[in-house]
Amino acid sequence: MEKMGFGNVTSTSKTMKIIDTEKKISVLIVEDDLLIQKIHKVMMTKFGTEVQLATNGKEAVDLFLSGASFDLVLTDLEMPIMDGIEATKQLRSMGVTSMIVGVTSRNQDSEIQAFMNAGLNACYVKPLNAEKVTVVLNELKNI
Repeated sequence: MEKMGFGNVTSTSKTMKIIDTEKKISVLIVEDDLLIQKIHKVMMTKFGTEVQLATNGKEAVDLFLSGASFDLVLTDLEMPIMDGIEATKQLRSMGVTSMIVGVTSRNQDSEIQAFMNAGLNACYVKPLNAEKVTVVLNELKNI
């Protein structure tokens, strides 16, 4: 399974267009793998977003508890200390309305569905690419 949550991912030039916004989109990347973290940060920065990093779900929850807010949270499923499912559940129980998108190396339907059930808006199999990011950012701007 490639993705759940939004329409089909395509690579047409229309899909690559991002709707202009007045303010930069703020993104929290929650990922323990430093290479994937860097890849996702570079990709999101190329799309003009402001990026902050967290290496596990507890750091993400703590950022929100300290008053930080983000338009988009990209979270891994499997992380030490607090995984993506628990972090998503806690964020939603705190009233966080940010778009939360799961990004995982797992592709079993049952695991992805459990992640979605935690409160995700969508879930993608790693790694993110330009088409996936375009879909997410366009969906975010339509909320």
